[in-house]
Amino acid sequence: MASSAARLPLPALFALLGALLPEAQVHLVLEDHRLETTVEYNKDSLLATAYIKANTEEEGTQQLTCTVTLGNQSQWTLENVTIYSFPAPILTLSPPNVSEGTVVSVECKACAGAVVTLQGAPAGPPGPSAQFLLNATSNDDGRIFLCSAALEVAGTVLRKNTTQELRVLYGPRLEESDCPRNWTWQEGSQETLKCEARGNPPPKVVCRRKGGNGSSLPIRKQILVKRQISGTYMCQAMGFQGEVTREVVVNVTYNSNQVVTIILVAAAVTLISVCTAAYLYNRQRKIREYKLQKAREANAMKLNTPP
Repeated sequence: MASSAARLPLPALFALLGALLPEAQVHLVLEDHRLETTVEYNKDSLLATAYIKANTEEEGTQQLTCTVTLGNQSQWTLENVTIYSFPAPILTLSPPNVSEGTVVSVECKACAGAVVTLQGAPAGPPGPSAQFLLNATSNDDGRIFLCSAALEVAGTVLRKNTTQELRVLYGPRLEESDCPRNWTWQEGSQETLKCEARGNPPPKVVCRRKGGNGSSLPIRKQILVKRQISGTYMCQAMGFQGEVTREVVVNVTYNSNQVVTIILVAAAVTLISVCTAAYLYNRQRKIREYKLQKAREANAMKLNTPP
């Protein structure tokens, strides 16, 4: 679809006949084809507009003639009209969804006469197409490929772009940067275990205590740290290519004042127990010695008493 309009200042003769302006006849002709024209009148000028539907066979430069007739006077002007077709380039990823390690063909094509630039393609002679092969890795998941086409029309460079996204299926992966192996928390603090697995589609991660009852430790959820959670956990990620595990150790530190208090209390209890035991032992010993002394005295009296 193309449009053309011509705004012509009327000559002095037409200005003097302004009252007759609505009587002016305006014709737009493209080459030898007369166009259906709409005219808008102003005080001392007019605007003629016509819409045309161009075909591919009509591409190129054609001459537009605008003629204004008032009475027996005519004025005309010529303009060049360029008819062109410039669709957006076609960018193809074959295939667009792949497993890691698959070779992907990236190709971009534009209309004749255009020059394409394909992001990631090796340098080559300018032309309407470009392509290259890509060995897909996890780093290419979500990668946006851009193809830009440029076409020169009547001295002006026009540009159009097309993008495509590549999806790579991979994983799961548990790495130190996403799931640290060692955690140290203070008892009574609020902490969050962060253990993320990489992969497409996103893997599911669960951390369970190693051995014992296999109780789980929440991930990405703030918890109150207690001594009971201290221990070793096995974090398991399940995804597209199966599952992987990673050992995670959680250490819980205690308040030093509480430790000293516990030690002092334990020492006091031990001391009291020792003292009590010593007191009871000495008391029993004295009782036995007293009874033994009384028995000796009784025997001595019997021996000294005459028959």
